[in-house]
Amino acid sequence: MRRVLPLVVIWFFFNDILVKSDYLFSKAMGDIMEVKKLLSPNQIALGSFWGGPIAAVYYLRQNYLAMGKGEYAQKTLTYGMLLIVCLLGLLPFLPEKFPNMLLPLIYSVCAKQVAITTQLEKKNIEESEEYIFESNWNIFGVGILTLLLFSALALMVIFMLESLGLLILVE
Repeated sequence: MRRVLPLVVIWFFFNDILVKSDYLFSKAMGDIMEVKKLLSPNQIALGSFWGGPIAAVYYLRQNYLAMGKGEYAQKTLTYGMLLIVCLLGLLPFLPEKFPNMLLPLIYSVCAKQVAITTQLEKKNIEESEEYIFESNWNIFGVGILTLLLFSALALMVIFMLESLGLLILVE
């Protein structure tokens, strides 16, 4: 893990520089009129894994809005909030030996699959003159905020269930 984390940070840094330099060059040459930022399916998957289910809903919704698919954005918000409520209700009752990575992997893979089937893939974004990639640092920052928000919501649900007597934390 210690070796992987610096490589991930370096990849984020250099990828972000390459995307921005390509954008600035195109802008200087007069090629870009109005560019919209999109996340690739891999960015959505990694951002969802890092930031939790709220990040998955946010990223998918932002892509739909940038693509002008308001109806899909509204459905994403509705179904995503329903998923988050169900997840918050389920988490306190999972057994102690439940694999920690299973739920994040499930919603990350699902978010990636939704992005692949209903949004643009990386190749299409690269070839498009209308879209550029969202900054990886922005995805990282949003991920931190959504992770903190989901953690706070989960703690509130746990303490609420304990105060109602439905959950016993200390025996």
